[in-house]
Amino acid sequence: MKHWSKTALIAVAALAASTVHSYAERTLRLSLQVPTNHPVGQNIVYFKDEVEKISGGEIKVEIYDSAQLYKGSEVPQAVASGAIDMGLVLIDEYAATVPATGLFSVAFMFPDYESLAKAAGPDSPVRQKLDELIRQTGTRVMWWQDYGPVQLLSKEVPMITPDDMKGKKVRVLGKPSGDFINAVGGVPVKIGGSEQFLAYQRGTVDVGMTGTTAIQSRKLDETMDWVTITNHAQTEFLVVMNDATFDAMSDKEKGWMQEAALKAEEKMRAETKDENLASEKYIAENTEMKVQNLTPEQIAVWQEAAAPAVDAYIQSAGEVGKELVDQVKALR
Repeated sequence: MKHWSKTALIAVAALAASTVHSYAERTLRLSLQVPTNHPVGQNIVYFKDEVEKISGGEIKVEIYDSAQLYKGSEVPQAVASGAIDMGLVLIDEYAATVPATGLFSVAFMFPDYESLAKAAGPDSPVRQKLDELIRQTGTRVMWWQDYGPVQLLSKEVPMITPDDMKGKKVRVLGKPSGDFINAVGGVPVKIGGSEQFLAYQRGTVDVGMTGTTAIQSRKLDETMDWVTITNHAQTEFLVVMNDATFDAMSDKEKGWMQEAALKAEEKMRAETKDENLASEKYIAENTEMKVQNLTPEQIAVWQEAAAPAVDAYIQSAGEVGKELVDQVKALR
């Protein structure tokens, strides 16, 4: 009897310990469509390490990279439904349902890093409005990842003037970049980031569109001959979380998450400009791809040709879109 009682006590104690342990630890599953050696992926690994350190291991993050679970276009729904806790998503993926979120892909809206940083900073009214709109979809923005400017890729010859785009099929990220391509006479074709390499290799499109660092990390120089530095749009990725999952967290857990997220955002924004310039230099010096820089006069021609894209954004996003465009102009 004594032996049974001792065994029972040990079992009860073990059960109690495991119950406490299960409540003490929270594991979050996070999906991203890029590899962890990609700058965006590295930033998520940094967040994982920070939140696990800050929480003393009470919050764990499992990363599923390289679109193992979901493509970028599938992430908003997967996170909103709770199929996965967190996910990486290009802000443009929300533009179909929340048109105002396409702001950062409106051609030539942000002429430099400084104006971008002001608009995308946590305290910016532009940023706060967009976060609020996205939250209405059931996903909460944890942090923004500034990925840098977008360029044009091509074969055989560079895209120097808008006329060079006429009639060509062009990879776009979403509706705003599609409006830009329509404005310059091209044919927009939406292709996910992880699908670019094959699309360029197979000739699905004639012209590519992507961030400077993506050319290096995705080895796109193996599929295209030229990159034209247009800096015509800015790539903003978001790390979003299921709203109900976040709301179910304790105040302490929420604090840990927000602290790690802010650190990750500040780190990436501080590094983005240097990383993009370094990638441009790497491409020019270490690959067979040629880099075409444009003069201010040539950029002005592109800006004029792309102007209808701003009108298209405002028409699509309505009063909110007009308000955001005015706020961005005021920040310059």
